[in-house]
Amino acid sequence: MGFRRVKVTRYSERASYDKNELMRILNRNFVCHVGFIDNNEPYVIPMLYVNDDQYIYMHGSPDSRLIKIIGNGSPIVIAVTEVHGIALSSNLCNNSINYESAIVYGRGSFINDLSEKLRVFQLIINRLVPGRLNDTELPTTNELESVAVVKIRIEDFAIKRRVGGPIVSSDRHWEGIIPIIVNYGMPIGTNNKPIPKYLMDLVTSRKPT
Repeated sequence: MGFRRVKVTRYSERASYDKNELMRILNRNFVCHVGFIDNNEPYVIPMLYVNDDQYIYMHGSPDSRLIKIIGNGSPIVIAVTEVHGIALSSNLCNNSINYESAIVYGRGSFINDLSEKLRVFQLIINRLVPGRLNDTELPTTNELESVAVVKIRIEDFAIKRRVGGPIVSSDRHWEGIIPIIVNYGMPIGTNNKPIPKYLMDLVTSRKPT
């Protein structure tokens, strides 16, 4: 039985079901939270991920409970959230945050083909640090065989966002938005190698403007 169409009910005007918007959110990030049921108990686990336009990919130990659940096709939910600012209101109950979030529903399966496993790891490093793929050692066959890689088909999703200041405004106290900006710091080496140019390019590109 497939999933019913996901609908945002509270503040539904903030919702979107546009696949292109979903891709933009997923492509900007690399950490998600995965929700699943095991023995009638709910769990949520943060995971590193990468995606293309059809699947979300993750990897882990073959003994990992979450990896086994995903690989065996149980339904899961994936959440990705970006916090963009704090919206301060004069009224204590009306403070809020500006954000953009995506909730994705799907079912997974194991990837057993070694070339496809390698492709997923290449996608991951290109997402984390563009340019690193040409400056790293590729895994051996034994290393690829020792790790489990899963893919989750995107079956349903919903996007929700909040922008702007407080909904209810007053002049009694300062009101407004405190932007939250994510940027990269200077790389810290742990050996005697100089910092590669692609790392400095990444750091520079993520500085706030």
